[in-house]
Amino acid sequence: MRLENKVALITGGYGGMGRASSRLFAKEGAAVVVAGRSEERGSELVAELTGDGVKAMFVELDITHQDQWDAAVEAVQAKFGALHVLMNIVGSNELVMFPEIDIDAWNKVFEINVTGTLRGIQTCAPLIKESGGGSIVNIGSVAGITGNFGTAYSASKWALEGLSRSAAYRYADWGIRCNVIQPGWIETDLTAGMNSNPVMKKMQEHTMETTVLLRRSGKAEEIANTALFLASDESSYITATDIVVDGGWASVAAYLGNERSHHLLGMIKKKEEIHDFLGHFHR
Repeated sequence: MRLENKVALITGGYGGMGRASSRLFAKEGAAVVVAGRSEERGSELVAELTGDGVKAMFVELDITHQDQWDAAVEAVQAKFGALHVLMNIVGSNELVMFPEIDIDAWNKVFEINVTGTLRGIQTCAPLIKESGGGSIVNIGSVAGITGNFGTAYSASKWALEGLSRSAAYRYADWGIRCNVIQPGWIETDLTAGMNSNPVMKKMQEHTMETTVLLRRSGKAEEIANTALFLASDESSYITATDIVVDGGWASVAAYLGNERSHHLLGMIKKKEEIHDFLGHFHR
């Protein structure tokens, strides 16, 4: 088992990516701490995990409240005596954008996406150090490497990259690694609501077909698999970096969209064929 004898705390552990990660980490031997604001949803998942013989617990946690972080870490230490993995998933994608940005809304996005993660890293790191070291996995977004129309969201995800690298630098001597997963469009509880609208679903399918190399959206389980790698000792020489999990979107979207919509490669090939044909008459 890849996480045997490890303890992992996952914020938003009962959401789409969180639920997939909680289940996978548990399957790989970890004691799982499901953290979030909904006791009902968290306890339901914990009951499922413990029913399968897994060590698990729920801790109530609003990541913007320091006292709740303190209480969560105390509860983890009291129950399991250690902490080896922190996975920060909770985030806000509230649309706050130019040309007129509400500063209060902007600050709220940053409070969740950046400061909340900062609180988690800073609060959990001493226990991870005491436990012999471990791994911090933060969930960013391709918006944090390419930018998008969501000004606050994109800016906060860029900031998360800097925060994560700084944590990696500072905590390396504590035996703690810190990395970021940059997901593209992933099917989660949030996107499921959007895809229930036939028009939105059709638009989404067209976007995936024309701008993603793999021609589809990602699965929560694919983020969980990446997180498992970063949480495990298999990635013991990886820190202060990120892994993009987007089906190739960030690398090629602009070119690929043009090619698949207008058959650019076909046009180039036809041009070459015509050039070769005409060349016979110029010899």
